[in-house]
Amino acid sequence: MWPDGRVARAPGFPRQAGHWLAPMNHNFLRLTRILRSLSLLGLEAEAQALLAALENLYQGGAEEIIGARTLAFWRGAVTPAR
Repeated sequence: MWPDGRVARAPGFPRQAGHWLAPMNHNFLRLTRILRSLSLLGLEAEAQALLAALENLYQGGAEEIIGARTLAFWRGAVTPAR
């Protein structure tokens, strides 16, 4: 995470993404848990920054891989519990 709060891709991201960026990947559930944990621990800015990076990935051509349902889970994970 950069000092301004952004989450940025590492230089090797395109090569490394092939290891986890695949439809129905179990790491998507892990990302949901990470987002939820950050939110519950009061790290809302960090949760929002990670979500923004994931949304950018989704909108940048990974819609078919990630899927709208997974994106909805990620967004719901950062919504504060009521």
